[in-house]
Order: sequence, then structure tokens, then C-alpha cells
Amino acid sequence: MIVESYEDVIVLSGAIRQNLWETIHTAISLTLRRHPSGVIIDCEGITEMTNEGAETFHDAIDFVGEHGKARIIMVAVKEDILAVLRSVPGVRSQLAISDSVESARKSIDLLTEGDDEDGKRKKKGDSAKPFDRHILAILSGDDSDNDVLEVINELVSTMPAKVLFLLPIVVPRALPLQAPMPENEEKLAASAQRGKESLADSRTACEIKLERTRSLPTLLHQVAEQVEAAYTVVSLPRQHVESNATTQLIQQILKEVDRPVLFVSGQQKS
Repeated sequence: MIVESYEDVIVLSGAIRQNLWETIHTAISLTLRRHPSGVIIDCEGITEMTNEGAETFHDAIDFVGEHGKARIIMVAVKEDILAVLRSVPGVRSQLAISDSVESARKSIDLLTEGDDEDGKRKKKGDSAKPFDRHILAILSGDDSDNDVLEVINELVSTMPAKVLFLLPIVVPRALPLQAPMPENEEKLAASAQRGKESLADSRTACEIKLERTRSLPTLLHQVAEQVEAAYTVVSLPRQHVESNATTQLIQQILKEVDRPVLFVSGQQKS
């Protein structure tokens, strides 16, 4: 097997008939130093793979997982190679695959953890207002985000607070947790930008946090406790506010989150 690397990509070529983790370990380690958010594995040149060879990726996934929020995404995986990878426990359940290097990179670099607008303002000499509490705002990547942003602006107008915009990517259990979800990711990135812009005039400190999860209520509980949220603001879908799914979600959130929760639902469009 031949190993090449450039920027955030590692290119593998040839046959992988045994566990070659030690062969690619250094390349992945160096790539993570250059690019801490993750590694892309280009598999187009792999000509053959055995079950033993697939263990290479089991070790690689475990190693990258030890580096904070870093992710590993594979691209250009041929069908026969994919079949072998999916037959190996520990690889099958964590195998994140994307169509191209560009789409994988866009997913990995969607947002930088802890993108703190307060810090950016200080560098520019425009410090944010002092705060003594946190407000947790959940953005969904749809029209309901406008309702959340309106409520957040009303809250911070009378309450000194730092706003944590949480962008949750709820990944179906049929997919690996780290699997790219391009459409959702793109919408959430746009919502994050709108959120930051909505607070710019008020000089309110804000932070963006992207999290991948299986359960939104569980994630809300965890983050609300981490920041000791004074309020957690959650939007309800305008078109489905009375649906059974929405009712169940409300009940689950109230059961999981121990801190004050504000549910927001704007007017439905006619």
C-alpha cells in the first residue's frame, strides 16, 4: 500500500490485506496537527481489501476519536471495498462516507468549535456588554429560527446574558454519528450567521456550538447544565406545532431539561 498526504487528505493506493495501522498512523497524526478538525481518507486507489485489512480503519477511527471533536471521513470508496468495510464490527457502525473530498471538507470545517463573537469584538476594540448568565438558543435551520432570534433579542434587551447558539445535527441511528449531512449542515451554517448578525447591534456576546447527536432532548440537557442556562429557547415548527411528533418532543424536552425552557412558535404563513 502507498500512503500520500496533502493538506487534510490522506490518499491510499494498492491492496490492504492486513492491518496496516502502523503504516498510516504517522500520516494521520501529522494531518491532525495541521488540521485538528478532522481527516479525509481518499480510497479511490485501493484495489483490494480483506477483513483483516479493514481493521486498519477500525484503529484509525478510534485514534481520530481521541482527538476532541475531530472526525474521519472516507471518500471515493468502491462498492466491493465498502462491502468489506461494512462487514467488520466497529467499522460498520462508525464509517462516515462522503461523495467527494470537497463535500467531506465542507462537513468537517462547517464551524469551528467555540467560535466566540465576544473574543472577535475585543480584538477589534468593540467589547461586548458584560453578562452574568447564559441563554441557550436552539437553531433548526428553518423559518422557525426567526422566531427564536426575535425572542432572544427581547430577552437580552433587559437581561445581561451571553447567548449560546446550539446547532444540533440529529443523526438517524441508521447512519454513523459522524456521517456528513450536507443539506442540514448548510442550513444550520446559514442560521448561525443570521444569529450572529441579529445580535451585532446589541453588543451581546455570543458563541456557536455545533453538536451531532442521536437525541435532541438529551443534548439540550447536557449543554444547558454545562453553561447553567438561565433559559433554553426552543423553536417549534410552524406547520407542525400541533402534530403528535411535536407534542412528544415537547414532553421529552421537559422531562430531560431541568432548567427553564421557553418554547417559541411563530405565526403560520398563509
